[in-house]
Amino acid sequence: MSTHRHTSGARTRNVINIANPGGTTDKAYSLTAANSAPTLATHGYKNFHSQGMLHVLVHNNGLDDSGAVAIAASQITVYGYNSSLGGKWSPIRLNIGAGGGNSAQFPAVTIPDSIGKDTTYRIIVPIEGVERIAVHVAAIPTRTAGTLDIYLGVNSI
Repeated sequence: MSTHRHTSGARTRNVINIANPGGTTDKAYSLTAANSAPTLATHGYKNFHSQGMLHVLVHNNGLDDSGAVAIAASQITVYGYNSSLGGKWSPIRLNIGAGGGNSAQFPAVTIPDSIGKDTTYRIIVPIEGVERIAVHVAAIPTRTAGTLDIYLGVNSI
């Protein structure tokens, strides 16, 4: 006798690491230089069971060049992909109401601050309906040591 298992839209309180579901220490990216923006349907990571929230943790893991190396905020962008929307990747944008009769704003999801050596930064982004997620880092300054580690996780609450 078989038992039905729900495999999409499941409610998940705990964050699931999408680089390795069930894993706890797996990085989605461990970069020493800029990476390419996603272009193919196989790039990035699958949104595990179509969850609604993306957790991004960026760790400047000892980037050094005879002195601390910080990563500029504007260099890191979160991308989303949907096969049913032309099969195209695009930066994820947030819908922010400006209030007071002003028009709505749609800023791209970027890391809002500089990330100094040996520090972490975490953001949570709504991704309802996004099938795949990727992170593009446009530039990492010259370095002699260290990596920029990016962890991606999803949940529904």
